[in-house]
Amino acid sequence: MRDFWILKFLDRFSFFYRILGIDYGVMRKLLKLKLLMDQRRIPSILINSQRRAEENTFNKSLLIYGLMGLLFVFIVLAPLPLFLKMNLVLGTLIVMVAVTMVSDYSSVLLDTRDKEILLSKPISPKTVNAAKMTHILINLLTITFAMAGPSLLVGSYKYGFAFFGLYFVDLLLLAGVILVMTSILYFFVLLLFDGDRLMDIINYVQIFLSLALMVGYQFTGRIFRFVSFNLNLDFRWWMYLLPSAWFSAPFSLFLENRAENYYKYLCFLGISVPVLLAFFYFRVAANYFEKGLEKLNRVSLRKGKHVEKRAIISEKLMRLIIPNSCENVFGRFAQHIISSERSIKLRLYPSLGLATFMPMIMLVNTTIGSGAVEPLIPQGTSYFFIYISVLILSQTILTINASENYKGAWVYKALPIEVPGRILLGTLKGFILKYLLPIYLLISLLFALPYGIWLIPHLILIFANMLLLIILLFKLAPKELPFSIKFQNEPGDRFILLIASLAFTGISACLHYKLRNVPLALSVYFVTVCLVTIFLWKSSGKIAWKEIE
Repeated sequence: MRDFWILKFLDRFSFFYRILGIDYGVMRKLLKLKLLMDQRRIPSILINSQRRAEENTFNKSLLIYGLMGLLFVFIVLAPLPLFLKMNLVLGTLIVMVAVTMVSDYSSVLLDTRDKEILLSKPISPKTVNAAKMTHILINLLTITFAMAGPSLLVGSYKYGFAFFGLYFVDLLLLAGVILVMTSILYFFVLLLFDGDRLMDIINYVQIFLSLALMVGYQFTGRIFRFVSFNLNLDFRWWMYLLPSAWFSAPFSLFLENRAENYYKYLCFLGISVPVLLAFFYFRVAANYFEKGLEKLNRVSLRKGKHVEKRAIISEKLMRLIIPNSCENVFGRFAQHIISSERSIKLRLYPSLGLATFMPMIMLVNTTIGSGAVEPLIPQGTSYFFIYISVLILSQTILTINASENYKGAWVYKALPIEVPGRILLGTLKGFILKYLLPIYLLISLLFALPYGIWLIPHLILIFANMLLLIILLFKLAPKELPFSIKFQNEPGDRFILLIASLAFTGISACLHYKLRNVPLALSVYFVTVCLVTIFLWKSSGKIAWKEIE
């Protein structure tokens, strides 16, 4: 079994693991196995150039992250103080990496499948946890450097090797802090709750974390509001609470020779906080974290009467909305699977939370930025921010094909169903009714309160556009049976679907905006959208077995 270069690099820091009481030799072997399994699942370009689409997913995502990172180049080249520029760059990186951690790697962090084998051997839970944490950290660092790579090179060319060294260390600390803080947060949740309630709490914590990151990023941008025309920073106390400020201060202190005390204090926080977090986690929390994960496997069978009554009411409503018996059954089946499977909720709920509050954040930003309440009066057009929710919500339908219990998908073909399109359509309808519709109604209420009742026709049109986008994505996406594939083998063409969704959402919003003051034209547009949507929904149920991948 060949060695990995990243392990040879880690060998130079083995003392750090030993100081924390970790058996580095055992941890290295576990980490080597995890990296080898990663390579078999997603082969390297140098080993195999002919790969299936699903094997390209991680590499394609790195390319996308790299393209997004090109935007940081323009910030680094801007004629502004380094503290301000790096605050914006590192603040954006923190948000993106943290959201990636919450949505993609929480399921890895909370995985318990290897515990029965490893913890039955003379291996401490702390060592098992260290291997898991290091494995996730390697993936996060790969994503982080993919995004920061262009700005790292350009900044090093402009400011010299010292910039490269500071930025490089910042990226290491940034990814480590995000991973450790997420783990500590889950550790405290594990101490307080167990079973089904713990799973729900973790989902709620992830939603809160995603939203807190988005709101916190707004404070990072607010730093630019405290810059005078002579480019002097008007420091505020709350900047001590921003991790982006901790990691940005060294650039001003060492490269611009700014000797103000608050830069020194921020540098101290940037060094001491990561060290203290790592010490607390590996010395205190790691011993109990792996044992605490056993609670995830203890499912409570108690069900309150109010839950049973709610299920009966939901079933009656489903019969009214989805009269087709086959679609109705699979709609309720999809709702049950999604609500009971932790891995799906870990991916779905943060997106639902982001879709709920992102338009409101944009609305508040617009209001504050304009210095007036114009966006909130009836003549304002900030309700078009709801199309951001349309884009996010429409993408969530791509999550219902994957499941951790994908091997049970054989049951579909064992059933006497001649038209599998009914399975797909029923699942999609059930998902929309339980998850997307309530979220959209909440968003509509939040916007209708300041705008008034006249906004209702516009909200209905936006919802019709969302249904049209969903059915278009349904037709364009590979035809997979619901919950029938592994999470690692999800289709690799999501980027194309995302671009198509962006184009559709942008065109729909532009048409809506142009026609908003022409009632007749707006009515024609609404009727056209409804007719096309109804036609596509009816034709989508005719998918045959031979079309299923």
